[in-house]
Amino acid sequence: MTVAMTREQLRAYERFVIEACGVPGLVLMENAGRGAASELALRMANATGPAVILCGKGNNGGDGFVVARHLEASGLATEVFLLGNCADVVGDAKTNLDALLGLGIEVNELDGDLGVFEEALDRASVVVDALFGTGLSRAVEGLARDAVRLVNAGLRPVIALDVPSGIDATTGAVHGVAVHAAATLTFAQLKTGLLQGEGVRHAGEVRVVGLGIPDAAVLDAVGFTAEAIDSADALVARGWRAPDVYKYKAGNVLVLAGSAGKTGAALLAATAALRAGAGLATIASWPEVVARLDGRVLEVMMAPLDRGALGVSLDCALERRGAVVIGPGFGLDAVAREAVERVVLGWKGPVVVDADALTHFAGRAGELRAAPGVRLLTPHAGELARLLGVTAAELECDRFAAAARAAQETGAVVVFKGPHSVVAHPDGTVRFVQGAEPLLATAGSGDVLAGLLAALLAGSSGSPSDAASPAGELGRVFELACAGVLVHLAAARSWRERMTVDGRAPDRGLLAGDLVSELPRAMASL
Repeated sequence: MTVAMTREQLRAYERFVIEACGVPGLVLMENAGRGAASELALRMANATGPAVILCGKGNNGGDGFVVARHLEASGLATEVFLLGNCADVVGDAKTNLDALLGLGIEVNELDGDLGVFEEALDRASVVVDALFGTGLSRAVEGLARDAVRLVNAGLRPVIALDVPSGIDATTGAVHGVAVHAAATLTFAQLKTGLLQGEGVRHAGEVRVVGLGIPDAAVLDAVGFTAEAIDSADALVARGWRAPDVYKYKAGNVLVLAGSAGKTGAALLAATAALRAGAGLATIASWPEVVARLDGRVLEVMMAPLDRGALGVSLDCALERRGAVVIGPGFGLDAVAREAVERVVLGWKGPVVVDADALTHFAGRAGELRAAPGVRLLTPHAGELARLLGVTAAELECDRFAAAARAAQETGAVVVFKGPHSVVAHPDGTVRFVQGAEPLLATAGSGDVLAGLLAALLAGSSGSPSDAASPAGELGRVFELACAGVLVHLAAARSWRERMTVDGRAPDRGLLAGDLVSELPRAMASL
């Protein structure tokens, strides 16, 4: 199980392992450094220069000393630098520093002039950041600030140990200046600061290095913030399709979306629902939208909404549906608001509430608790900020807490979209998808996710009247939401694999329509 922990939770984890379980801190440091060295050795297979390791005086520096020892033992050259004096290093870090010195491996002290360090950076094959780790809670200043700036100015890939120095391990905030890493080898468990805020941009590729601890009992004792979604979660939630399935049983999705200039949002959501397994998808929208789309679609059905008899046309459109998507490009006028409120607060089946539909509930999060059926909200930061009456910047400081708060206030399952998308249940359970994918920064990717989620809901629920208890239904929706965000991410990565040329993978250029086409392959891959 992979989880995300705050700085305080990590300290409790280490304290419990050392004090309650009897595992010495020196063993944890050895396991961390050895595991990181193994990863680094793979990256240095064809290296012509040394690994330049920048160490601090604390435990993160101790990890760096262990890394240096193991790299040297593997026949790989290192140059070790300590920011400060060897006499100031204490505890387990001192034990590993003494071992390094005892083996004849030089440790260069940096106590004023960084010229020798700058020269070493020029001949390095890789730079290892072991300066501060998770304990930092103050601004990086003085010589440390200058060293970090030199590391960032260099042309060699930087590998951070635990967290990039200067990044807050809990929030992801930058304490003045921070290392920009190509990859971060984080120990024991993921840190919440690597999954949000500036931490996402500074961490690069994140790999978890285990400490040799079977930690299920430890996590039960000390707790954690969120659990990572994995492919097993997706497979269990999605299940397998029976050979005798037919279109209505496969899932009947209604997409209430689209307005003048935004017809594509409706079409993307509907086609995504079909690609994700829905047997039928119908777009219900305003007459001008239906007129524009009717000649463009083959597999999607159309249902015009009568503004003069909105209630009747909505009731007809909702009949026999397994799930509804409402909001993508739907509009923010009074008639759209009436339609959104009638469906979200009146229909008994599962509803994916997205985009404009969320904006209609700005500052009214608590009203969603009155919905007669389960609701799945899919906001990005701006939409969630409007819903909760705060700023997007406030939410981004703690995406996990923001998603949990939204789920609790609305009584709905919440998918907080963004890097490492967060899924929250009203009972406080929080999960996240381990992946920050720049390819998804494209118009319409959220519409695709909404349609995908609706297909999963419709395909597993039969009709609304078949629903179990509200608590059980919420749990089912939560599991399917976790599956959906993982499939969405997998579809983007599937497209990237197809577009990779001679080992060079694109980080842009994906269209939302491409994402739709990749959904079946992504689902099969999980």
